[in-house]
Parts: sequence; structure tokens; C-alpha cells
Amino acid sequence: MVKADFYRENGIYCGFIISGHAGGKFGQDIVCAGVSSAVMLVINTVTDFFNSGAVVRIEENKAGLKLTSPQSDDNARAMIFSLENHLRLLSEEYGGIRISVKDI
Repeated sequence: MVKADFYRENGIYCGFIISGHAGGKFGQDIVCAGVSSAVMLVINTVTDFFNSGAVVRIEENKAGLKLTSPQSDDNARAMIFSLENHLRLLSEEYGGIRISVKDI
């Protein structure tokens, strides 16, 4: 099961941690491939294209991003929200993803 935890501060999206594996054969699972690709697209867009301040952590079967100034970064917040929506659509279609939104 892929676990996708999204975080909000005062109702504003500020980060996420995605972990786990959806199951199936390693390297051939469409859910994991879709999640991994979407997560890396968001991380790279936020940090490299938008040049947003963020702390990024990549480990085996785990990736996370936390914005350093979420109140001033509309584009980065929109990317995090879009990732949540994308993962919800993947989950509805294929299953294997548990999504939560936590206020911190």
C-alpha cells in the first residue's frame, strides 16, 4: 500500500510524505510507477522550475517535501494540491493508495 500524507498549515498546503509500495511485481507495478513519476515531477518543478524554498528528503520507498514559506508560494502550493488530486484519481482507478490530509 502506498501511503500519501499531505500537510497543511492554517489550511494552506505545505508539504507531503509519500511512502510504501502498492504491491505487484517490483518495477512493473503501474500504480507505483505513476506515483513515483508524479512525486518526482512535483518535487523537481517546485525546487528547480519555481525555485521555491523547500526541504526535500528522498529515501528508498519514501519521498517528502516541505515548503519553507508556504504562505508566499502559490505555485508550489498548487503543485502539492494537484499531486493530491492526481493520487486520488489513481487510487480510484487502480487502488493501492491511502491518502490523508493532516493539519499541523
